[in-house]
Amino acid sequence: MPIWSKGRVVLAADAAYAPSFRSGQGTSLALVGAYVLAGELASHDDPTEAFAAYERIVRAFVEANQALAIKADGEDLLLPRTPEELEARNRMLAAFKRGRSADDLSGKAGAVHSALTLPDYDRTLARRGAHRIEGQ
Repeated sequence: MPIWSKGRVVLAADAAYAPSFRSGQGTSLALVGAYVLAGELASHDDPTEAFAAYERIVRAFVEANQALAIKADGEDLLLPRTPEELEARNRMLAAFKRGRSADDLSGKAGAVHSALTLPDYDRTLARRGAHRIEGQ
């Protein structure tokens, strides 16, 4: 979506930024988005300001993760069309079988997955005088 909120309505997770299943990041993006949205709502008195902050914080991270679904280095590993793409896919799957992660195989994915440092809303809310719920 080009914008994730209008007035007092906001979109989150798949409604705002559903990544292709090829990115492998649907659940991660949903959790990051929910965390940041909740934190920004708790940190702002005006929901429209919270929505704008949520989008400002999360959008670049979402777009980078969505881009993982695009062919990596010119190869389509999910639907290989050439013998070279088939071989690259088979090498990747064999590496997974040996216990190597995708991050071991591609620094790009690892860099994208860890590109966002989540805000510390406990600290933000403490400065605003908000209190945590006991037991959390």
